[in-house]
Amino acid sequence: LTGHQSPFYSASFSPDGQRIVTASEDKTARVWDLSGKQIAVLTGHQSFLYSASFSPDGQRIVTASDDKTARVWDLSGKQIAVLTGHQSPFYSASFSPDGQRIVTASPDKTARVWDLSGKQIAVLTGHQDVVKSASFSPDGQRIVTVSGDKTARVWDLSGKQIAVLTGHQSPFYSASFSPDGQRIVTASEDKTARVWDLSGKQIAVLTGHQDRVISASFSPDGQRIVTASDDKTARVWDLSGKQIAVLTGHQDTVISASFSPDGQRIVTASLDKTARVWHVGGLDELLTRGCDWLKDYFVTHPEARERLKVCQKK
Repeated sequence: LTGHQSPFYSASFSPDGQRIVTASEDKTARVWDLSGKQIAVLTGHQSFLYSASFSPDGQRIVTASDDKTARVWDLSGKQIAVLTGHQSPFYSASFSPDGQRIVTASPDKTARVWDLSGKQIAVLTGHQDVVKSASFSPDGQRIVTVSGDKTARVWDLSGKQIAVLTGHQSPFYSASFSPDGQRIVTASEDKTARVWDLSGKQIAVLTGHQDRVISASFSPDGQRIVTASDDKTARVWDLSGKQIAVLTGHQDTVISASFSPDGQRIVTASLDKTARVWHVGGLDELLTRGCDWLKDYFVTHPEARERLKVCQKK
């Protein structure tokens, strides 16, 4: 996907998996089909865009910008609403599962909940530093936020804090819920992603990236995680933290990575001014591929195969 005049900051699929929306430093968001053909350009922001995502029904898009606004659009690129109220740029904006609310994150240390007309419903306060991202749980009843204060926090819709996630050695970049809403995955400057339960207990640490991990998200079946990093790669992991694929080819930082609704593809966005779509297949296919990559290593390290039980069957 090429066409933006500046680096891409985010890329995500529509709910039906047939379109992709990207956000860029060139002050626009763009909608594409899967062949890479540009369908619409969303113009109106006065500064660069940090994120763009579809509503659950795929009929609207919300964008977050450095111009201190978030905006709601239809698929033709017509602007429907403008959200103002943060005292600093909007870092992220995303819809609730029922499509009736939007949650935003900002350097003003708050996240905020809005209705579709742009009316502010709740303010989530408690973080001691920049709030980098905010997203709803699958049932729409909770919100997870991440901050430069080295915590992620879980909230109810009234803005009451439910849990604090601590353990990363550096600021968090992103957090998102698993499809069943029972786990959270976070990404951090400390070169790791981590999986947590809703009480804030750490379940797994994903290590392998050579630089900051900027985003992490679950596959639709909740069995895999994809991460994006400053090391120019995206990586796929199982829930235990085992790395099962490395996506290489970008020439600069990979800012975001997410699965398609069927879990068969991943879209990545990079500062190299491209977004890329990858075929990754199902978990079994990925595990087989990973074991094949390790064949030569197993020749000289047979004990490793014994430890990796999944590869004993491949």
